[in-house]
Formats: sequence, structure tokens, C-alpha cells
Amino acid sequence: MLYFKKIISMLMVFLIILGATSCISSKNITIASVDGEKITKEEFVYFLTSVKATIENEQGSDLPEDFWETAEIDGQRVIETAKEKALEEAIKSVLSRKKAIEQAIKISSSQRQDINNRIGQIVAKYGNEGVDDYLKQFGLNSKLYEKVLEDSFYRQNLMEQLTADVSENDAIDYFNNKIARVKHILFMTVDQQTNQPLEVAQLEQVKIKAEDILAKAKAGQDFDSLVAEYSEDPGSATQPDGYYLGKGYVLGQQGGAMVPSFETASLELKVDEISDLVETNYGFHIIKRYANDQTVYQQNSEEVLIYARNNRFEEILEGWRNEAKIEKNEKEYGKING
Repeated sequence: MLYFKKIISMLMVFLIILGATSCISSKNITIASVDGEKITKEEFVYFLTSVKATIENEQGSDLPEDFWETAEIDGQRVIETAKEKALEEAIKSVLSRKKAIEQAIKISSSQRQDINNRIGQIVAKYGNEGVDDYLKQFGLNSKLYEKVLEDSFYRQNLMEQLTADVSENDAIDYFNNKIARVKHILFMTVDQQTNQPLEVAQLEQVKIKAEDILAKAKAGQDFDSLVAEYSEDPGSATQPDGYYLGKGYVLGQQGGAMVPSFETASLELKVDEISDLVETNYGFHIIKRYANDQTVYQQNSEEVLIYARNNRFEEILEGWRNEAKIEKNEKEYGKING
């Protein structure tokens, strides 16, 4: 499936790309505060680095060198989109830690050992005196690194406590209302040999063809037949019953998600509704939503329950976020451009 992207967790992104960023930040500069608790520049840079890695992963390979200076998403500079997402993640991290501590939720001994082991891996490679020197070049230090790991466990433990009452009935309801089963027809706008975008003239021809097939689909021609005849997505052949999409994931595809514009369009459709043309960096898509097959729930019930709990926790976090007093240091926030 050519437009299918692996999404790496915020923590794993950090561990993987630690050596790939050159941002230098200061722990004394405040970017924002949440109910009086500061988000420092160095903390914000960590989240920004993670978000940027996810966006780059979604956009595919061979990004232009000036991507972060010139690219736009939905009419907004991509760096501003990344900053907004990073700030939201930082805010939720502060709230998770704050609420966990208020509710006397602790980090377990095994989790503490895991933190020590991760730090120990860096010590083993660079020595005790070299840890902070190594992290410093990325705007980090051992205390911040430890805090990042601690916050991930606080969030995990808090979520487990607050969503323990999510039942099988809740999961079924979530499956029926928050997960969309879709099929699509893809008209590629990327040369499969060079992986480069098509020339303008070729692109226009592809769009004309896509619009013609869209008209046929909306006129009532059998959608499955159109998929079989015209779709250039090889995944369509291996997923004859379609894809089951939730927010940020594809059911049964651990660690994966559709590109955002495809996902958003899919989740907005009603059952049996056909989208207009949806453009991604892979091409033009015509998407149709189908009724969910309950046997798919039975086959993936444990995974659905996890997503239902994640969804409940995100709703709780959003409520806390709306009630919190958020203050942003516009001057320092505006200085960050990469």
C-alpha cells in the first residue's frame, strides 16, 4: 500500500532520531506554561523534533532541502503546523504528569529500572562524564532525558487507571462509530520508477481521468469493479474488504496510519458515501465508506479495546486542556523556526 505510513511513538522517535537534530536550546527559556507549570524551550524542542520526524515520515522520501522553510500544509507553513502540534503534545505531557501526581499515581519499580537501563545504555557507550556532553549537543541533558522517560510512564499509568472501566460494549460502540471501513481508487501522480512527481502535463491527464471515474462512481457504477479496474494501489488487491481506519491508525496494521488527508476524508464520510477527489502526495483518491463487518471486530477485539481506551483518555486530556490556563511566550515561540 503505497500511501501507508508507519507512525512512530513520540518516545521512540526521540530514541531513534536523537543523533539527527542540531537544535540547541536553553532550559531557562520558557515557551509556555500550563496552570503555572513551565514548558521550557529545551522541552519544547524535544516535542518539535518528534513531530517533525512524524511529518517527514508522512510526506515520504526525497523531501526538498528547503522543505521546512517553504512547504505548506492546508495553506499554513509546515513548520508552524509542527510547532502547534508540538506545543499541544507538550501541554498534554504536563497535564498528564500533574494529574498523575495529584492522584498519587507512581512509577513502578520495573518502570524505574527500565529508565535506568535506557540511561545506562548511553553511559555504557559514552561513559559517565560523557553522557551530558553527548546530550548537550542536541539541547538536552541527562535530567531532561530522564524526565521524558518518566513522563511517558506517568501518562501510561494514568491512562490505565482512568480507562479501566472501558467495557466490551464500549469497544463495540467505538468500533461502530469511530472506525471507518473504506475502499478507494488511487490514481498515482508519482513516477513509480523514479519516485518523483509527474510533470504538469502528465498530472493534468491523471486528474482528468480521475474526475471521469469519479463521475462514474457517483452515477452508481459498481465501486468494487471500478477499484479492480482502475486503482493503482497494490494494497487494494490484498485488502479486498477494505481498510478499517481510526484516528491515527489502521486496524490490524500495528504502528501504521494513513496520510492525514486520506484519513480525515475517510472518517468524515457516511456509510455508502463517496468522496470527491482527495489529493495526497501519492495521487488522487476516490474513497467510499462501507458498513463495518462485525466479524472484523471479533477478530480484532483486543486491539479495538486498546484504541477505545486511548480515545477515552484523549477525551479526558482534552477536557483538562480546555480547563487549564495556558500562557504562551509569543516572543520566544516565534523565534523557533526549525
